Amino acid sequence: MNKNDFVRNDEILYRSVREKYGEEYAYDNIGKLKVSSEAFRDRDKKPSVDRAELRGFNPVLSKLSDTDGVVSLITADVRAIGTVKTKIQNTDTTVHAVDVIYDPTPENPAHSKIVVNPEFFGSKSKQRNVFKLLQLALAELAEKNGWTLEPST
Repeated sequence: MNKNDFVRNDEILYRSVREKYGEEYAYDNIGKLKVSSEAFRDRDKKPSVDRAELRGFNPVLSKLSDTDGVVSLITADVRAIGTVKTKIQNTDTTVHAVDVIYDPTPENPAHSKIVVNPEFFGSKSKQRNVFKLLQLALAELAEKNGWTLEPST
């Protein structure tokens, strides 16, 4: 096992946020950053993040486009979310443990994913609704930490 295979709790994670004011982020009337759940959308319900350490702590390398901004999360905070639950009629509630797994690609050796265990289940709309809870929790964490790198407008 490679020492980089496990994402440690103290690791910083970078997430690229599109420069789409009003869609992925905004500022409230006192200028406080508001990160939208849309900043963590992912068709597979496994939002991508980069391990900052493997990016040399250079958030510019995690931007998906030149105008994007970057927010940071701490792995332990992501794993501590613990509020993602699925309730199907007449069954018990399933709690989905949130984790960060290392998933390098040839283009991005720092690439990782935020996943849940067990995976989301039920109807497509049920999965979307439960994933939205995860997105909201991630947006709150990002908002708390503020910008690591502001988008360029």
